[in-house]
Amino acid sequence: MPETIITKIQFIETCPAPECNLSDRDVEQFGTELDDYVKQFEPAFRRREQWQWGGRYIRGLLGDTVRKTIERMALEMGYNVRDMQHFMGQSRWSKEAAVQRHQGLVAQSLGEADGVMLVDESGVVKQGQASVGVAAQYCGSVGKVANSQVGVHVGYVSRQGYTLLDSGLFMPEDWFDEAHRHRRQACGVPAELIYQTKPQIALALLQAAVKRNEHLEEPLLFQWVAADALYGDSPAFRDGVAALDKWYFTEVKSTTLVWLQRPEVYLPAWKGRGRRPTRLRLCQPSDKAVPVQGLAAQIPASAWTRATIKEGSKGPIICDFAFLRVVESRAGLPGPELWLVIRRNIDNPTELKFYFSNAPADTPLLDLVRLSGLRWPVEIIFEEGKGELGFDHYETRSWLGWQHHLLLVALAHHFLVRLRLKFKDNAPALTLYQVRLLLTSVLPKPVFGPAAALRLVRYYQKRNFAAYLSHRKSKLAQLGLSAVLNIAL
Repeated sequence: MPETIITKIQFIETCPAPECNLSDRDVEQFGTELDDYVKQFEPAFRRREQWQWGGRYIRGLLGDTVRKTIERMALEMGYNVRDMQHFMGQSRWSKEAAVQRHQGLVAQSLGEADGVMLVDESGVVKQGQASVGVAAQYCGSVGKVANSQVGVHVGYVSRQGYTLLDSGLFMPEDWFDEAHRHRRQACGVPAELIYQTKPQIALALLQAAVKRNEHLEEPLLFQWVAADALYGDSPAFRDGVAALDKWYFTEVKSTTLVWLQRPEVYLPAWKGRGRRPTRLRLCQPSDKAVPVQGLAAQIPASAWTRATIKEGSKGPIICDFAFLRVVESRAGLPGPELWLVIRRNIDNPTELKFYFSNAPADTPLLDLVRLSGLRWPVEIIFEEGKGELGFDHYETRSWLGWQHHLLLVALAHHFLVRLRLKFKDNAPALTLYQVRLLLTSVLPKPVFGPAAALRLVRYYQKRNFAAYLSHRKSKLAQLGLSAVLNIAL
């Protein structure tokens, strides 16, 4: 049994007791709050019409349309489908200007000096090959290789809450070969775009956030970056985070090699011919680095610390921890000195997780425990985005369409977070689902009468016929029949 017991991390979000003292008047404010929120993004758009369409799209995401595609949202709200499709997929409004405004608002509502940037990817299964970046690749949402798109996302979490900040689309490497040139052009992929790994995309998003802070009156403060092993196993990603003067807390594989003591190295003497030696060598070749998994078995029971890392929906989540200062092995040579944090599941002691952190040696251990429990908010962001805001409902195929959709989902999510924070004194147990439920009660709902039904019928008939003509034309072209054929029905 571990000697040290930490009963609770005081700033972990718990499950509040049921309490909702909101009045009808409070809920009626939600609509005005949304209008005011959308108004703050007007300067980010070049034209007023673009800003108006952005507001309509956000309202559609926040509304109660079951499947939040452009077509369904536009039809339910009574807007022209083609106009909304053009705004999302082709209109050249600046995503960066909107993200900058978004980051400033997140700073106001959630910002804390020791805030944490959360990095993770999320896949969306797609049909066909026409969507930008689609390929047979691992898709976490289904847990296997599937025809899908994968986005790299950065969220932000503090003691105040969490939200989505920015996103980048992962483009598989073969999308940049000559065989994909026409697909890139059809999807509007920027000509200057080059292949980037997911860790490279994530680092670019973090660098952009730091750069963006230079132009904000109230920058979004953060000290930590948390990520899973896909990013933790990339030394370049971790070094990039460190170069931003930030501390990473990343999971690493159990086979990652380290030393408990820094081994001595030397540069071999030049023998007078050939190239001069430039690569260091270990003074004692027997000083081999060991896998982190091997260290776990050597840790005595008294060196483990038991801690409650967070309150889950079914009660506290408690794990055992070991904290070691180690030297990372880089290509067989000693690299930076780091924290190695080992987390052990008390229900299944064979289940271990390993983390690297470049936080200072005098970092309080409670901070490291806290970080080990802050991977979950990014998963909650994905769940809330998919369950409430159409995160994965988009059907746009273009590069711009993907970028625009994920940005507006982030804005919609943050609006719900802001509402929850504003009314938390009277309703501390409000979930994002409940906030959106209350909001939909005050959003305008078009009357669905005979005229509206006829409008939908006529729209669907025209759409279906246009699709038929398009498919028919393609089929005739494949058969080498360019002339129009009359078909007796």
